[in-house]
Amino acid sequence: MSFQNCAARIGFACLVASLAAGEALAQAPAQPSLTLPDAFSRALIDAPALQAVDQARLGAEAGLRQADRAPNPTLDITAENLLGSGSHSGIDRAETTFAMSQRLEWGNDRQARTSLANSDITIALANGEIRRQDLLYQVELAYLAAQKAEADLQVALDRAQVAKEIVATVQRRVDAARDPLMAGAKAQAVQVDAEIGVENARRASESAKARLASFWRGDTAFSVEAAAFDADSFAPEAGSLASPELALAEAEAGRASALIGVEQARADQDPTVSAGFRYFHETDEVALVVGFSIPLAFSDKNEGAISRAQSERSRLRLEGEAIRRNIEREANTARSQMNIARAEIDAIDARLLPAAEQALAYARQGYNAGGFSYLDVLDAQRLVVDARLQRNSALQSFHSGRVALTRLTGGYAEGSAQ
Repeated sequence: MSFQNCAARIGFACLVASLAAGEALAQAPAQPSLTLPDAFSRALIDAPALQAVDQARLGAEAGLRQADRAPNPTLDITAENLLGSGSHSGIDRAETTFAMSQRLEWGNDRQARTSLANSDITIALANGEIRRQDLLYQVELAYLAAQKAEADLQVALDRAQVAKEIVATVQRRVDAARDPLMAGAKAQAVQVDAEIGVENARRASESAKARLASFWRGDTAFSVEAAAFDADSFAPEAGSLASPELALAEAEAGRASALIGVEQARADQDPTVSAGFRYFHETDEVALVVGFSIPLAFSDKNEGAISRAQSERSRLRLEGEAIRRNIEREANTARSQMNIARAEIDAIDARLLPAAEQALAYARQGYNAGGFSYLDVLDAQRLVVDARLQRNSALQSFHSGRVALTRLTGGYAEGSAQ
């Protein structure tokens, strides 16, 4: 036996051993399946961002309780005619007044304050919904990336299996002296490349699952639902613009309106009434004292603050309209992305993949019959692999658009998976 033929056989044996190790990894015990709703639930349980907005809501609720309080009364103690000169040098002729005063809110001060505080609660809730929707959006993107990585891994595994079969066929022809040793060596190199591709795809899958698990600081001992990655059951939907950003814009405009009410209430002058008694040291007598005071709004009617609050409300309403139009544009872009990706998937399924798979079958048959070279088989296999990877990328594009549309339209409803 020549040295070259011996080396080829040894290389082939090593390659088979490597493939057997890969198959052992592929046949490892199946990991528990993690559904998308499960991923959502795990991420929501431990979410510091959501805990932070809960604290903001509690603070806003405390602000409402405070806003509903009436002004405190004031205790006034006044001493007169003491420590002066002459007959008033001591305290014998002093007069001491003890009185209680209370500011009366004649306007809608209290109602305006509570309305403003209520709007702060609405804003806190809207911010919390934005945080929750963002979290679920990021979790679904990570889940989608894990699905794509597992789909690519399956393509790599199938490619390695086909390469193994090609190596076996080529080796039989080499042993029968029907192909040169170089053909066997090249086929083995292709097989090694396929095995490296499997390991790279496996590492990419583990990395994608690690990123997904980082949302709840868990491990990667799970598998994602591969069937849900197929787009056959999905189609672009119109979707309503129930975006939490729009809800926040409306809440902020509502707060600006409430602030106008507060400033207008401040323009109404609140009187202060007081009542008490006065003690006369010289005669040891007591007399009733009453009082009434009200600011005179000659120069300050709070007009500047009212105008500023009105301008702020107009600004927020215009910004809300800009947000709505931007969301509409982004939603239309997402729908277009879904339509384009779906058309590509349909074309691959209807034309590209069947043609590539048929070409591979013909090439293998022709090679076995001696009509084609093994290079024709490798080229045909490459077409199938590229078509399947292209389909996976189109599926990811489709789902990325769908997920973006879900987020833009506020589709992550409370208590639902999507």
